[in-house]
Amino acid sequence: MPLKSKIAKKFIFPTSIFSMEVFKRLLLPISSEFFSENVAERAEKFVELFGSKVYAVYIIEEKTLRKVDEIAEPFLTEKQRKEMEKNIIEKNKGVANIIFEKIAEYIPDFERETIVGEFSDVIMKKAKKHNATCVMMGFEKECFLRYRLLENIKIPVWVEIGKGENVLGVCSNLAPNVRVPKFTLKFAEKFGKKAYFIYVIDTEEKIEVDEKGVKREKTMEELRQAAEKFAAKYKKYADVKIAVGSIEGEVAKYADEVNADVVIIGREMKKRKIFSREIKKEMIEKIKHSLLFLN
Repeated sequence: MPLKSKIAKKFIFPTSIFSMEVFKRLLLPISSEFFSENVAERAEKFVELFGSKVYAVYIIEEKTLRKVDEIAEPFLTEKQRKEMEKNIIEKNKGVANIIFEKIAEYIPDFERETIVGEFSDVIMKKAKKHNATCVMMGFEKECFLRYRLLENIKIPVWVEIGKGENVLGVCSNLAPNVRVPKFTLKFAEKFGKKAYFIYVIDTEEKIEVDEKGVKREKTMEELRQAAEKFAAKYKKYADVKIAVGSIEGEVAKYADEVNADVVIIGREMKKRKIFSREIKKEMIEKIKHSLLFLN
């Protein structure tokens, strides 16, 4: 029996997180400091496959305006500085229009807006206003990605970093491992890609989180048994690797090994918050493949 039909027969995806409604309404925030055309190219695929609605917002960074004002303060009057700020905003609006035209090459029909504000705050407000189901943004090391957003926002965040061939789901003893496996299989099926899983046994805190989110202390042998049970459950539908070590390090290595197009990560339950802002930051900077934080 083909892989696709086996997945469809075995798994039922009753909720929106599994039915790809994650991509129903996409918010594309664009910083005045950085634009990744690859985000538009990726969003185009979601529009074609899922009929996604796209909202693009160009954010003129307040911190950039403040920095310019601070530098100019000793030399210019307040009136001159206000005029300079106005000119900067107008020039950025022109840049925004150029970027919107570039996005239109991939997605002809989308809503657009230019606004002055703080990056994360604007995204939170616009996500709520448009009832967005996913935020999509680009990343380059030279451009500071606002990690506070990853910690606070309650909807999935796609970080476009690099392309590949396959889909990698990240599971662990620190997570319930319900959403990520099912979403990974469904996503791979929709895009005709091969699914892989990596189950990382994180030994810094020897606990296991069950499907209800309850944490229990376990021995190393019990953690290995749980990992093997997970592998046995999903090996018919995907390749499963069991690793012991830090999540960010093991995932980075395996993502390269399987040439991941996207690495899918869920919100875990660990006390030290392995997928908190700091660890998400490390994962984004270490992994050279696109990431989807289901949140």
